[in-house]
Amino acid sequence: MEQKNILNLMIAHHALLNALFILFRDQAIEKSEKTSSSLSELIWETNKHFFIEEKAVFDFVVMENFGVLSMVNQLKDEHITMLNDLKRFSEDASKVTKEDLENFSNLLEVHRELEEEKLYPKIDNELSEQQKKKIIDRVNEVPFPKSKN
Repeated sequence: MEQKNILNLMIAHHALLNALFILFRDQAIEKSEKTSSSLSELIWETNKHFFIEEKAVFDFVVMENFGVLSMVNQLKDEHITMLNDLKRFSEDASKVTKEDLENFSNLLEVHRELEEEKLYPKIDNELSEQQKKKIIDRVNEVPFPKSKN
């Protein structure tokens, strides 16, 4: 997925994660036999995405230089919360409630908005083309399937 800026690349990743969450959510509400399978895929892709963000972007950029350190710390905390929620869901998918799904969806949306509206545009604006290329190359080293929506 050839991109010239970090924001567009991460928007594509977010679209896939959103599609996977919607599939899981709908199956969980229906108590479908496929719920565990879709949850497993969501967990796998979410782990890869968070790894990419934390290792290829957050750890690469000296965030305090761009005034976004507190934002990045918040995003990392949200990563932990979402991964814990997904782990809890996987322990017994039949016990996942509509409220659990709504809370997760709300956090996912707030998280995505912070990244797409504030963090990634600022990073794209502040970094040199060479720095952005290095991040994009690192992001693309981790295979990420195309959006299923």
